[in-house]
Amino acid sequence: MHEPVDVLIVDDDEDDFVLAQDLIADITASEYRVRWIQSYQDAVHALLTAAPDVCLLDYRLEARTGIDLLREVRGLGCDVPIIFLTGQTERELDVEAMHAGADDFLIKGSFTTRELERAIRYAIERAATGAAQRRLTEELRLMQVQAQRSSQAKSTFLANMSHEFRTPLNAILGYSDMLIDQARAGEFEQIEDDLNRIRAAGNHLLALVTDILDLSRIEAGRLSLAPESYTLGELLREVVDAVAPLIHRNGNRFVYAPADELGEMVADATRARQILFNLLSNAGKFTRKGLVSLAVTRRPARLSDFNHHAGDQAIEGVDCVDFVVADSGIGMTPKQMERLFEPFSQVDDTGGRRFGGSGLGLAISRRLARAMGGELRARSEMGRGSSFRLSLPSDSTAAARWRGLTPERQFATGERGQLPIVFVLGPSDAFGRQLRDQLAEVQLDIVVEADLRRGVKLARALGPSLLVVELNVGSPATLVALGQLAREPSLQEADVLVYLVDEPAQFGCLLHCDGVVSAPLQALQLQRLVERLSPGTSQPLHLWSNSAGLLQEATEMIRHTRRLAAAGGGLDASELHLVHLAAPGASWGLTAARPDAGTGGPAVVLVAPDDPRAVPPSFAAEMRALVEQTGIPRQELAREVSSALVSRMTRE
Repeated sequence: MHEPVDVLIVDDDEDDFVLAQDLIADITASEYRVRWIQSYQDAVHALLTAAPDVCLLDYRLEARTGIDLLREVRGLGCDVPIIFLTGQTERELDVEAMHAGADDFLIKGSFTTRELERAIRYAIERAATGAAQRRLTEELRLMQVQAQRSSQAKSTFLANMSHEFRTPLNAILGYSDMLIDQARAGEFEQIEDDLNRIRAAGNHLLALVTDILDLSRIEAGRLSLAPESYTLGELLREVVDAVAPLIHRNGNRFVYAPADELGEMVADATRARQILFNLLSNAGKFTRKGLVSLAVTRRPARLSDFNHHAGDQAIEGVDCVDFVVADSGIGMTPKQMERLFEPFSQVDDTGGRRFGGSGLGLAISRRLARAMGGELRARSEMGRGSSFRLSLPSDSTAAARWRGLTPERQFATGERGQLPIVFVLGPSDAFGRQLRDQLAEVQLDIVVEADLRRGVKLARALGPSLLVVELNVGSPATLVALGQLAREPSLQEADVLVYLVDEPAQFGCLLHCDGVVSAPLQALQLQRLVERLSPGTSQPLHLWSNSAGLLQEATEMIRHTRRLAAAGGGLDASELHLVHLAAPGASWGLTAARPDAGTGGPAVVLVAPDDPRAVPPSFAAEMRALVEQTGIPRQELAREVSSALVSRMTRE
């Protein structure tokens, strides 16, 4: 059975409304539900918050015109099909209405019931077709962006590889020509050194090809490990003997400091050796006349040793072996650290690179470490060196015991086995990349979008399970984007995380948030949120807001469905705080709403405007003060947001 067609008539003349209502009542092809609004502002509010299936809009609305209303609601993103009604016959008005965004134009008193039915039906069908086309366009744009990124990564990779392959190949060819000439001339004295150079160049080329094959196997899920029991001390001696000459080549001093008793390990010795060799050779490559060290310790393992998001519970019967490779080399900037473990990325990515390599070593090393149940972490400071900590379990065959607790096994997939989608929206994609790196071991499809204007449309097309939205002190547009996301009907079932950062996005805080709604409020959305956060009607509800107008509006919307407590609440009253982010006192509301350790707190709903004109100049100053009061460095914020994200995705 089809739902009735919701028709909104906007007309300040009651007689015209009655005539239109009578014509609609004569239509027998469909069932209609008619609403009537007389004032300009009420019409704007209805079209933006309680959108009908179609709107019949009169030209005259008291002191304003329907053309003005058309331009305003279309500018705010309203895509409701609107049929313009007027008693005038000027063609100029017809054209002006169409340019303002009308879907059709009817002259009062001259159209029949059949013509009205046709205009309504065509307007709704055109709107549905247009919406489908817009969704398809956004999906195609997303695919285009992904293809462009893939193409760019491929081009960069091929450019680097052409250089890396060309160097050893030229050496092989050059020395081969020399050997041929020497052999012809009977000069064999230098042939051994030349053969050694050819072998070294060939080994270099083989290592590059091996890296590429390793990455392809890992990405395709076809990597096989061969765990075996071996003495850790013997493996370390093999690695040190092999890598020491490479480290000394740049005039470096190498310090190896193993613990007294390291015992045995059960792991893939070849892969463990590969990771350590890569870390140590990198340290030697990026350090000149400095210090490279390797320290190895063994201690009882904790869950947090192998998983960023786990607690500090001990793992019975398993030790953690920490390999720490440190150097006093060139170090890395925070921006370089963000892409450190991405394939084909390098510390020196300029055109005239001083350091060779494919940019695959660290990406492969982290994936290998995680495949063996461990983890690889890095710390660095520009100009002062880097430190890499490889944490491996003493028995990699037991990894399923703690890997089974990771979020990747708790997330439910979609109907076609798709991964849950997390949509990250912020003015830049740097923070999103940090989150993606923090959650690399978790099976999620994390989509990062830096274009705020496209963000709402992309989110609508993707239908994410979780929205992660950045509020930037220096960009009020981020607040508007949050309001527009909250207004989208298709996104109101998605969970939302909101974090606040300063202008350069170096410090910030995660906002306590149980839900987000847009301003002006939508009654149905607010009622559903109240029911979710405070189910049942037996317990009175105490509302609080930093905006008196918002509080009054919310009270009127839910009064008939929920018993409200008097000011001050009471022991038996549940609390709901509506924090209007664009009103004075928002920072106090957010701070006061944070529950103390071990105690509960009120449910907090963030209210964000969906119109940039509603963001006051005081927003930046108030939010800046909140960051100064509660902000933490970006790296710590990324970890906090990642943990909160995992908690939201895994809760019942």
